[in-house]
Amino acid sequence: MLPSPVMLATMLTSILALAIQSDARSLVDATTTSWPSLSFHFSITRSSMRIHGHSDLSVLASPVISDSDAAFDSILYDTFATFTEDSTLYNYTVVDGSAYVSHRSLDSNTSAVGECDDSDVVPSINSIVSALNNATPVSSISSSSGGVIECPSGNTFKISVNGIELGLCFSGSSGFMLYGSDMEIKVEYLENHERVMKPKFGGKACEKVATPASVTASGKSLLTGESIPHEARKLREMLFNIDFSLKDDPCSCKSTPRPCIFIHGLGIKAEEPENLDVFPTKYWGNLTDHAPCCSSMKYAMLNTVNNSWTDDEQQQKVCDRALAVNGASQDSSITDTIIITHSMGNLMLAGAIATGKCSIASSSTWVGLSGPLRGSMASNYFQKSCKNETNFIVEDLVAKTGYCPADDGIISLAYEGDSYSNSELDAAYVEAQKAYRSNVDALMCSNGFSGLRSDRQWWYWTLGTIASHHSFKNDGLVEFYSCAGGFPTSDFGNSYEDKFYVTKLNHADTAFRNGDALLSKAKMPVKWFECLL
Repeated sequence: MLPSPVMLATMLTSILALAIQSDARSLVDATTTSWPSLSFHFSITRSSMRIHGHSDLSVLASPVISDSDAAFDSILYDTFATFTEDSTLYNYTVVDGSAYVSHRSLDSNTSAVGECDDSDVVPSINSIVSALNNATPVSSISSSSGGVIECPSGNTFKISVNGIELGLCFSGSSGFMLYGSDMEIKVEYLENHERVMKPKFGGKACEKVATPASVTASGKSLLTGESIPHEARKLREMLFNIDFSLKDDPCSCKSTPRPCIFIHGLGIKAEEPENLDVFPTKYWGNLTDHAPCCSSMKYAMLNTVNNSWTDDEQQQKVCDRALAVNGASQDSSITDTIIITHSMGNLMLAGAIATGKCSIASSSTWVGLSGPLRGSMASNYFQKSCKNETNFIVEDLVAKTGYCPADDGIISLAYEGDSYSNSELDAAYVEAQKAYRSNVDALMCSNGFSGLRSDRQWWYWTLGTIASHHSFKNDGLVEFYSCAGGFPTSDFGNSYEDKFYVTKLNHADTAFRNGDALLSKAKMPVKWFECLL
């Protein structure tokens, strides 16, 4: 019996790995100057992944090679990228594995402000390099939207960067192309060895964000433009029917398009008596081109600063707003509607269902985002800070949020079972969690707060670290355990393809405010929602 294609691919990949290990022993005489600097040019096709508003960007990468007594050499690239956005110049630099960002206004003569960078704004070239050293030959690369991608040299591979698969066409000394579902990357070898300089930086030492990658023989060919090793060429000839297909079709609605209602959380003081077509603040991101299942989009706007989520009138308003979206809704049953709730909005709806004010029909879908179903230790911390019981730095930070003195909204989010909660609030949490688990169809939570680039990213970093959370698995305000609301951890996956999605986003990112990361499946909230239903 002939082996299956999957079994054949597995066997051949193992053969390739052994061949590469054998060839890699010839790399010990490599020096930094014998390896060219590289230019990575990204063409981003997905609007939510633009960097500083740019869909086209270039990154310079210069190699630093280490020789050792081990069988494999290793390589690390220093990188540099620059962007202009709103009259501000941003420079991103990685030197010796540490990342830095500096920015300065182009409208003034002020000096650049530099700091350590852990934002993942610029795609990690060293992650791509690591993937190149594990490239797997394939017979062809095809696009679901455009057929087979031409590769004149015939040297086609696939690689995986942080779980994101890319097709590769190697053209020898001319460089190579990488093809993904949301981008294309053109890589060229530079004639001169470019040196990336560490920026002037007076702060403490920055943590390492990149480490050297072991170099394989095939990896060396891809990174230098030399001929592909004989074993890899021979293996490719055997892969006569192993095609790599890009998943580049735009997501379409897999269910029935329905009206969508977005219900916000804490922090809105103004209130509107009817649903809005456009939300007047930056609370929600722009989903205009990313909501194929929304036949229309409406936004509730309620006072969540002065009202608790347990308030009967507030819960009734949530029901009224959701019922008003679709004329098919009858009595208190929300019918043929997609309901998206963020933060305290989850508790307001869950509380309304638990107390019988409305219900969700089977024809509707509830999408939950970062809900504090067990409360938030940030509420406890804010209340404490408002009483000047923490430290002056945090007290000043909290005061600037406008949450001091603490109003009913934030007080009602005291963590379940903690000293700032009470038996009545604890009981309300338990009932809300039951309604939540019985009705939520899809859920996005976070077990890390590194987040996406934004003006307030630092704020969530600070709160995620100092707010006395029970765990660092939080989004800055809400712990994963609280957001899960009793759903088992095993229900969650770390890819935008998972209905129950555990991310590395901060609390604001999950309201779609800051788009998607380019090469991190754990930071793609907009793509998750677009492909969800």
